[in-house]
Amino acid sequence: MPSALQNGLSLILLAVLAVGWQPTLAEDVEAEAPEDSASGALDDSTGSIEADERAVADFLYKGWKRSGDLRFGYVRSESDERDGSEGTESDWRARLRYGGAYNVNDWLKFNARLAVACTSKDCDPELSLDPSETQVTTVDQGSITFDEFYLHAFRLKRFDVAIGRLQTKLTTRAGVYAKSLDRNNSNAVNINWTDGVHGAYHLPDESIIHFIAEYNDKNGASSVRRNPLDFSRSSARWGYFVAWESLKRLGPFTQRGLDITYLPSSLLAEGDLSGPRDDYLGIVARVATARPFGDKGRRWNVTGEVGYAPETPTKAAVDLAGDGDVDGLAWAVTASVMDLWPSHSIGINYARSDPGWLLSPQYRDNEELFEIRYLWRTSDKLVIEARVRWREELEQELNRAQKLDEFDFFARLTLRF
Repeated sequence: MPSALQNGLSLILLAVLAVGWQPTLAEDVEAEAPEDSASGALDDSTGSIEADERAVADFLYKGWKRSGDLRFGYVRSESDERDGSEGTESDWRARLRYGGAYNVNDWLKFNARLAVACTSKDCDPELSLDPSETQVTTVDQGSITFDEFYLHAFRLKRFDVAIGRLQTKLTTRAGVYAKSLDRNNSNAVNINWTDGVHGAYHLPDESIIHFIAEYNDKNGASSVRRNPLDFSRSSARWGYFVAWESLKRLGPFTQRGLDITYLPSSLLAEGDLSGPRDDYLGIVARVATARPFGDKGRRWNVTGEVGYAPETPTKAAVDLAGDGDVDGLAWAVTASVMDLWPSHSIGINYARSDPGWLLSPQYRDNEELFEIRYLWRTSDKLVIEARVRWREELEQELNRAQKLDEFDFFARLTLRF
């Protein structure tokens, strides 16, 4: 990592710490989420720090406060494979998370949570406190591990900071979907996390600046990072993320955000461990709108994201024909009709991500996607969803008979307890 940039990041963090250290009481902090900021099923758009900030009443509770959630559903997919064959898969999938929070005092909180996921084809639960991720998006099925284990210093007037194993999410916050081009730990029934430090600085205009320093293990990142990103070299172990987000209504907008991800020495430019490495930079802008405003009654929510990576791998590195580097543009839009009938909502999602966009947990690189989703929020504890989705590769890989084309369906419920 260039020394100038490293020094700059350190100065930013120190400045935020210096300005933000102003203790206040829990009662002084707003507990409610802004209008139209909830999205997805239950906490799909809520990271560790934000969950703590919204649970103001819990900080008045001394000792342990326990909670958990269960997600269970059926998934079926049909695909036209790259070799010309056809495939069909179906299984039942479940994820259970259970943990607790302990209030050390009025400004310090400890959180820990265990998580396990299984399918009807693969379920042999085993405690594994340091599981190796053999899949891109989740730990091995059956691995029981901590997906949260952190200390959170809060109520510092403008500044929150948490250190340890965290859930971090910067998503579109409106409607049926909680989607992200760059950061959304543990979406769907996946289990992943952020190991490191997350600071959130609350500006006077009610917007928030986020800073995350994340450790990436040599065997693979705990957040979703796609090939040919590699963290086996020591200079690539730490990644950095800075974001600005506002959930305060401005004209038609209920959300505005800008993210920057910086992963030094992590991009295998030619797809070879012994070849050249580049720094990988990803920039994302997102907005959300609502008509009419509020969180009750029939309303439209529309969101949009666009991401760009200026440094991308060569076409040969990702098995595509031609010379030069692949493109690094990605974009996604969603539109939802909320409370089409009371508690029943429906939405559509369309996205395209070039082969050089390697950060999204929900949109694969080199892919076009279209999805329709139905959501029934029966209460603040139970949500039922159904989805149909079509995905196809944008460019055909070398020496393949055709592009990968997939159609899938799921029905699932999410229960909080």
